[in-house]
Amino acid sequence: MARRKSGTGTVRHRRDGRWEGRVVVGYDDKGLPVTKNVLGKSKRECEAKLKELRSQLTPPKPDKLRPDMPFGDWLDRWYQELVKPRLRPKSREDYENEIYKHIIPRIGKVPLNKISVEVLQQFYTLSKTDA
Repeated sequence: MARRKSGTGTVRHRRDGRWEGRVVVGYDDKGLPVTKNVLGKSKRECEAKLKELRSQLTPPKPDKLRPDMPFGDWLDRWYQELVKPRLRPKSREDYENEIYKHIIPRIGKVPLNKISVEVLQQFYTLSKTDA
């Protein structure tokens, strides 16, 4: 059985003869998935509609990265635009705790072009001693 990439949706044949495509667009406050669906007379039509729906739901691509952009600004944008909409509430809480209480205060001001193995190793070492 072939595996689909996460977030691509599913297509199924309904009892009434139509095809239905569904994709998870996020999660509600209780952690339950929120889905959108499309219907088509044929599988091919349904897949095309599902592809169009996914393209409409894809978050806008962030502006070009600048080498001198602070790591914290990049991390915040990455989280807010690309990751947060797909997380359940508990996972959001965990991510935000790590990002905003631990990572950004320590290395958030370091420019992206200055992030190195040494900077990350020092952060990791300090994080281990604080735990």
